[in-house]
Amino acid sequence: MNDEIEVVDSDTRKSMGSARLVKSNHHFYIHWNGLIMDFNRHEYVAGIRIIDENHLFIWAFTLEGEPTNAWVLDVDGDIKHSFHAGNAIEAVEINDTGIWVGYGDEGIFGEGISTEALVCFSKEGTVRFQYNQEVRKAPVLHDCDVMCTSEKGVWVISSIDGRLVHVHANGWIEIYPMPRHLLDCSSLMIEDGVAYVEKEGQIYRWPFKERERAEVFQNDNK
Repeated sequence: MNDEIEVVDSDTRKSMGSARLVKSNHHFYIHWNGLIMDFNRHEYVAGIRIIDENHLFIWAFTLEGEPTNAWVLDVDGDIKHSFHAGNAIEAVEINDTGIWVGYGDEGIFGEGISTEALVCFSKEGTVRFQYNQEVRKAPVLHDCDVMCTSEKGVWVISSIDGRLVHVHANGWIEIYPMPRHLLDCSSLMIEDGVAYVEKEGQIYRWPFKERERAEVFQNDNK
């Protein structure tokens, strides 16, 4: 590899180490716990997540409905599973319930599985959950690009409805009205009924379960 290395994406999980997807000289490489693996299955791959101690998930954004745009690799870099995970993939999170994929509006208002807005896959590519099909009276997700995991599912934001939504893998949901100034945020973390929301260089602490106001917790511009 040459010296010009672009870090495309990275992931870190406790007890499982860290993984980076990098691009150098038009080739993609995976750095995982001291190992370097080639990955040249697609002209552009967008992200990487650690599934467990022995597997990684790699995906491509794709708008073309390609038959394969998601791969599960083992520690040797061998592909164990590959499948189509939908178009316009914007966010991916992984927990014990599966691989959660959120889509951008190009996919949600397009065709195929991405029209479900939020989907949970097994690592073999089997669909375990589809948001629009399985959630009754679901808040509208028109761009599912911010997401964080819980033990039972994921948290997402419905900007149209102004709601923070906890989606359980069994189709049950919890809904909390969200302060308008926190919508269109760039990241989200939930801990013990408190949301930490990043927007425009500021991190807000919002105790939503106590129905308290969101206050600036940290200013990254300082």
